[in-house]
Amino acid sequence: MLIASCTPEVPRDARDNNKKVSIFPDYTEVVIPPNIAPCNFHINDTVATDFVTVIEGSDGQQIVAGGVDARFSESKWHQLVAQNKGSELNVTVYAKTSEGWEHYRPFAISVAEEPIDEYISYRIIEPSYKNYGSITLRQRNLTNFDESVIYSNEEINMQDAESSYQCVNCHSYQNYHTDNFQFHVRHNKGGTVIVTGGKAVKYNLKTDSTIGAGVYPAWHPSEPVIAYSLDHTVQAFLIDGPKHKIEVLDTLSDMVLYYVDTNEIQNVRKSKDWYETTPGWSPQGDMLYYCTAYFPLDVTDTHYDLGNHYDRILYDIVRHPYDVKTRTIGEADTVFKASTIGKSASFPRVSPDGRYLLFGLADYGYFHVWHRSSDLHVIDLQTMEERSLTDMNSPETDSYHAWSSNGRWIVFSTRREDGNYTRAYIGYFDKNGKEHKPFAVPQSDPLFNKKFMKSFNATEFMVEPVKFSPQELAVAVRKAPVQAKFFK
Repeated sequence: MLIASCTPEVPRDARDNNKKVSIFPDYTEVVIPPNIAPCNFHINDTVATDFVTVIEGSDGQQIVAGGVDARFSESKWHQLVAQNKGSELNVTVYAKTSEGWEHYRPFAISVAEEPIDEYISYRIIEPSYKNYGSITLRQRNLTNFDESVIYSNEEINMQDAESSYQCVNCHSYQNYHTDNFQFHVRHNKGGTVIVTGGKAVKYNLKTDSTIGAGVYPAWHPSEPVIAYSLDHTVQAFLIDGPKHKIEVLDTLSDMVLYYVDTNEIQNVRKSKDWYETTPGWSPQGDMLYYCTAYFPLDVTDTHYDLGNHYDRILYDIVRHPYDVKTRTIGEADTVFKASTIGKSASFPRVSPDGRYLLFGLADYGYFHVWHRSSDLHVIDLQTMEERSLTDMNSPETDSYHAWSSNGRWIVFSTRREDGNYTRAYIGYFDKNGKEHKPFAVPQSDPLFNKKFMKSFNATEFMVEPVKFSPQELAVAVRKAPVQAKFFK
């Protein structure tokens, strides 16, 4: 008890080894929110026998952690970070070697003025191609390390062995709040679970007038309307190298609107030669954005022959004006023609202030989580200037992305750590439109990302947790779906 209660002593007269410290995750020179959980890290040094890490604020206040894994007290961390909002923390790592104590070159962690949304949610899935095993939607409190399950297909597995073939995906919230949200379950007991009005109901969104059920969703920011792309998705297995094992593409796709209050589906665009996917709304709800590719097939080809042309399918970004009162959709306007530069766009997301359009850009297709060429880009919608978020991107995959509710933080998927497992990273996007070096979502165990053999998928911000239990959502999943109607 006495040892556990003692704060490690900061070494005196330690010599400066003039080396840059290597830590995991890399929190050196990053910008963090003032309400983030402790940024615990592992020190990559196999020679030293002991370590002490000191974080000092601008007024000289310090917190100290001992050992090769620097884990900081949550209460002391939050106090120090709050007191240094808009300033910098100075971090010094001390290492004990056979010649005595030495210290690495200090590094800075900047603390932004703007907080981050308290919650994120994501799907946890194995990065494989087998039939669906255990899949969960989870939510995490970013101010600490609390994580809970929103829904798991194991809720059904316990009663029905066939549900090992149940996929869970595509969770979406209305304007960062969880009173209205949705997710899909597929195959066994499939349907779209929509939570609204304090009830969870499963729907079949496939009608006789549409090519399929909803896939990629986007809730209107204020109205009971969800935009969906309808995608007939297939996997193509490749033999061109270990870094590109699989390609996911659509054989058919359309864009629709679903009216939650009337249970009706309305076509936005329907054409066999156009492929529409990944919708997103403007913050005012007066514009619907999505990605579209024009790729007519030869008369002798079927849509499944698209797999032979996967690297030639290029998606542009378009938008339609939308009238909330009359529920009418205007003509499409092209926002970014990625195909003219030999690239392909995905997941257009407008910042909450309406200024910036965030999207993914890769060499082809839209399922960029498998593409090493995928990077994050933005368009300034005032000037229409397009650029790469260079300070956030990496040589590995950087893909699925979302804005925080104040527009200052971007959470996205990346495989920068090992090229295989997708992790959630957060980057600061300041008021001048400048991106900053991102950091891994903090974990209590600094080596969590090296030990956890599953991927984080489709991370979204929320300002509150989901209020339904997994068991309550499972009740809705077990029921027969309500059939949607076609809008006339």
